[in-house]
Amino acid sequence: MTKKHILKGILILFVCAITSVFCGCVENKLKAAVEEGNKSCPISLGLTGELTSISYQDDTVQMLYTMDEQFMDIDSYASNPEDMKTTFMSGMRDEESKKLLKLLTEADADFTVVYKGKVSGKEASFKISSNELKKELDKPLATNDEKLKLAINETNKQLPIDLGTGIVITELVDKGDVVVYMAKVADKEQFRLLSSNTENTKNSQKIMFKMMASAEKFFFKYIVDAGKDLGYLYYTDGTDETFEIVHTNSELRDIFE
Repeated sequence: MTKKHILKGILILFVCAITSVFCGCVENKLKAAVEEGNKSCPISLGLTGELTSISYQDDTVQMLYTMDEQFMDIDSYASNPEDMKTTFMSGMRDEESKKLLKLLTEADADFTVVYKGKVSGKEASFKISSNELKKELDKPLATNDEKLKLAINETNKQLPIDLGTGIVITELVDKGDVVVYMAKVADKEQFRLLSSNTENTKNSQKIMFKMMASAEKFFFKYIVDAGKDLGYLYYTDGTDETFEIVHTNSELRDIFE
């Protein structure tokens, strides 16, 4: 399985890029932190896009993301700004995000996120006021299970995704001890070939995991922190037969910690 196969089923939580920029400079004034963060841009989010720039003007910090529209429906996001904001804010209940919130609230600054289509140039955006940020800062930290649940919900909003190689990721399911990608194979022959080479497929997945950039690894880190395994369940039409590739929590921990 190629890197493309693995990453297309994953929605990157955009807040990951934010925390990676700001966590090392929270002691500075907001303007200095923004300038320092912008020096690191663009920051890759893998195949989904990049954090293109960070700016601070008129008491508002703006983060501009340039997104591959294969992974993000800009029109859909633009028509639901409140949903975007709610989702984004619900992902800011970890320690590093709290540092960013504290930095923003101390400066009494608003916060704007803009998603721009790489090809079309279309934009979707939302704004979080300083008062809303202060309320978010007062909320308790999210548990590992809550972080994972959010990540799974957001991923499922992007599905199904056609990997372009006869495999479609149809759903991401938390089955208790294991989080499973449901992978539909186009035809029985391809299914047969895959099922007869599961060890090779698993080893290829491990290699691709290790090659991921930092921003691409956050989803898997949520699985590790929640103490769960990761599985890929393959199936095809015309038969009840399935096969599953599972990476244990211990195996994931060796890769992502």
